[in-house]
Amino acid sequence: MKIGVMATSWEDPADCVRLAQLAEERDMESIWFGEHSHLPIDTQHAFTETTPEFYRRIPDPYIVLAGIAATTTRIRIGTGIALPAQASPLTIAKQTATLDRLSKGRFEWGVGYGWNQQEMIDQGLDPRYRMATFAESVRAVRSLWQDDVSSFQGEHVRFGDCYSYPKPLQRPGPPILLGCRPSPRAFRHLAEFCDGWMPSIVQCLDDIDRSLSDLRKAFEAAGRDPDSLSLTFIDSVGFWKDVRIDEYKSRRRVSTATLERLQEVGAQRVILGIPLFRADAMEMFLDSAAELIEVAR
Repeated sequence: MKIGVMATSWEDPADCVRLAQLAEERDMESIWFGEHSHLPIDTQHAFTETTPEFYRRIPDPYIVLAGIAATTTRIRIGTGIALPAQASPLTIAKQTATLDRLSKGRFEWGVGYGWNQQEMIDQGLDPRYRMATFAESVRAVRSLWQDDVSSFQGEHVRFGDCYSYPKPLQRPGPPILLGCRPSPRAFRHLAEFCDGWMPSIVQCLDDIDRSLSDLRKAFEAAGRDPDSLSLTFIDSVGFWKDVRIDEYKSRRRVSTATLERLQEVGAQRVILGIPLFRADAMEMFLDSAAELIEVAR
């Protein structure tokens, strides 16, 4: 099982690039950055009263990952997670294919439905149709990645015959990982047009056996081999908390027991959440995270 990291810099997006270089030096397998175009002040969501500070400071993940692609050679790069329903698939397909080319096939597209309704509204997305729009957007991106001439005519996504280049280096495209809670509709989407599940550990671990059984049944119903499913688990608690290094080591890290349980259920990767970091602390956090590489082998 491989170990990756996910983080947001407190101050300068350039620190994210430096973090990736340091992570690669420590043999971390991958690095991931989330996407939020903005944080509305007037909003209703799960964190209304205690919104973590990092939500205000998320840089554009595709630009940060391009910087990382240009300055590293081995570490895989990904979005954790991107929100395709809130953007044009024509733009996303070109961004992601370009990233895959720049990184020489190291890009993975972690995607999700989104949860901040006001953010969706500000972006022109009706929250009632976020899952349907998401599904059409991802399918459209897949078409743009694969076909010389592509078009899409859905309920929420529409464009006529067009060319979209470059094409990704990975064929038929970068792996698409769906970050979601277990649900029949989400698992149906995952089986129909995604490659792997990317849930939060704290949101899924207690009922993981039943969830994976349901997901494998969804793969079979879609005519896909359940063994082709990839599993990436995110330490979202460690990512959301702005903590000191001693607290990160003692309270926020994924435990050995949790890693062993995830290995038991077939996880290929665990992404450790590094709290909102400042440049002078990034090596301490990475050293702490890197201690788990040997445990996961």
